[in-house]
Amino acid sequence: MITHQQSSRRTCCAGGANVVAVLLLACSAFTATAEKVPSGFTEHVAELNGVKLHYLMGGKGSPVVLLHGYAETSHMWFPIMPLLAPKHTVIVPDLRGAGDSSKPESGYDKKTWPWKSTSSQCRWGSIA
Repeated sequence: MITHQQSSRRTCCAGGANVVAVLLLACSAFTATAEKVPSGFTEHVAELNGVKLHYLMGGKGSPVVLLHGYAETSHMWFPIMPLLAPKHTVIVPDLRGAGDSSKPESGYDKKTWPWKSTSSQCRWGSIA
């Protein structure tokens, strides 16, 4: 049997945990938008298949392409980019429809997107 006092403590702790979670999410979202492009990297835009793709490039050496995941942007790589730059040319795109890249008028569905995205990625060497 749960007494009123135990039930009140559980409710209070659960509410406190929710507040902490919301604050952490809010702070992480704020820092992600407040970040600046790492030193030594420049912003570029390339047009591929009628879509403007934003990307960052910096460093010298063998090329490394860093691709963000679903619901992310190139900003997720900001802490890693300066570490790779001394030995690699680092290319960090915003994929179609994400970040500062545009979304195509058509063909942006689950069936078509992976194939077009892959063919576009094969051409990154021509913009470097």
